[in-house]
Amino acid sequence: MARLTDGTPEARLTLAVDLLAIVVFIGVGMTSHHDAAAVRIFLRNLIPFTAAWLATSWAFGTYRPVANATLIKTLVVAIPIGVVLRVAWVRVWDLGDILTFAGVALLFASVFIGVGRLLSTVIGERLFGAPSRRVQ
Repeated sequence: MARLTDGTPEARLTLAVDLLAIVVFIGVGMTSHHDAAAVRIFLRNLIPFTAAWLATSWAFGTYRPVANATLIKTLVVAIPIGVVLRVAWVRVWDLGDILTFAGVALLFASVFIGVGRLLSTVIGERLFGAPSRRVQ
């Protein structure tokens, strides 16, 4: 069975930063909707998006090795899956609301994860030396 990462320190750091970016994305989203103090609401958002991200990352080999092409595929697939899982959890079936949420989630998750990737690249270079990333 394939592993989630290729085992390199760079891949593990990138995975951790990507997951942190998802946490920040959800936290910022909650504060913009005045839900900042509700742990239950935080988990209702975190679990579907994180599960979708990890499953999609494993399937696409996003961290085996870290590459921009697999990041884009993962974003385009995992975030909509996360939206669908969240919709099923909260049982909101209004198509207009779902499509709006999906668009906003994809845009802002891409921004947060993109910034996280830049940070993990800089941090990785400082910690581990020259990057060992291959663009695929």
